[in-house]
Amino acid sequence: PVMTDWLAKIAPRCQWLTSVCTGSLLLHEAGLTDGKRITTHWGFIDQLREHALTATVLTDVRYVRDGNLVTAAGVSAGIDMSLWLVGQIWGVEHARGTQRLMEYDPAPPYTADV
Repeated sequence: PVMTDWLAKIAPRCQWLTSVCTGSLLLHEAGLTDGKRITTHWGFIDQLREHALTATVLTDVRYVRDGNLVTAAGVSAGIDMSLWLVGQIWGVEHARGTQRLMEYDPAPPYTADV
C-alpha cells in the first residue's frame, strides 16, 4: 500500500509514467492503468489480465505507449523503452548516440520511429 499510494499521488505530476516487467501490476494496483493499453513480461500476462480488468493487456510487444504511460515487457524491452524515451525527451540523434555508446545492438535496432 505504501508504494501504490505513492505512485497514485506522484503520477499526475509525471511527464512520463513507466514500468518494466511486473511493474505494470503495481501501476494497476495504484489505479493508473484504467482504460489504458499495457504490457508486462510474457510470464505474467495471464496474471495481469486477471487483475487489470479495466485495461487492455497486449502480448507480443516489447513496450507500449498509451498517453504518458509506457510499459515494457521485460529487461531488454525496458532498454528499448528507455531509448525511445530518450528520443522523446532529448531527440532521436541523442537516443541513437546513447544506443551506440551502450553498444546495444538489438534486432531491429532502435529507430525512434514509434
